Amino acid sequence: MQCQAVMLGFAIGCTVTLPVGLFATTPLAAQPASGGQQIPVEAQLTSHQKQLLKAVGLKIAVPTYVPRGFTLDKVVAQVDRQSRIGGMGYTVFYRRYDSDSNKDFCFAIEATNGGIGDLPEGSRSFPINSPTFGKSSLEYGKYGGAKSPTYLSSWLGEEKGPFYRFVGAGVLPGLSTCSNISAQEAIRVTQSLRYQN
Repeated sequence: MQCQAVMLGFAIGCTVTLPVGLFATTPLAAQPASGGQQIPVEAQLTSHQKQLLKAVGLKIAVPTYVPRGFTLDKVVAQVDRQSRIGGMGYTVFYRRYDSDSNKDFCFAIEATNGGIGDLPEGSRSFPINSPTFGKSSLEYGKYGGAKSPTYLSSWLGEEKGPFYRFVGAGVLPGLSTCSNISAQEAIRVTQSLRYQN
């Protein structure tokens, strides 16, 4: 861990990454997802990961639906109290290895307290209608560090934040070696974002 002070809220600026297996905790009971399904324990935040995200100071929003076989890979929290724009955020990474196709699939949910802008339209656009955050879009195009087209949603959230978005394969360094899920699954994940207690 690069900076422990973030957990106490005294950090000037740091990034903390918590791999899923870092803390041995009693697994949380499977949580009901939208549509009556259960979210697998492997795809849920541990109590320690929730504590870390609460220390960042943003409302925690994570998907209540993840595609079958996906697990929560890691949680990264960022705190930069000296930043004039944004400065606080987190990213939750999800991953699944498919032995039939020998491919690794991944996506992330990213959150920030500000400093966002409009997302350039991609070559394809898919509507999102989130019960929690309202209408938005999922774009398909080249974003961030992606070498080929990928999915990225517009920022979701209230006018003054915090803001949340779906991030597809290749956009962030932690997603650089995997493949995208389908547009339909990305939309379903994004529409399932809910605030956690």
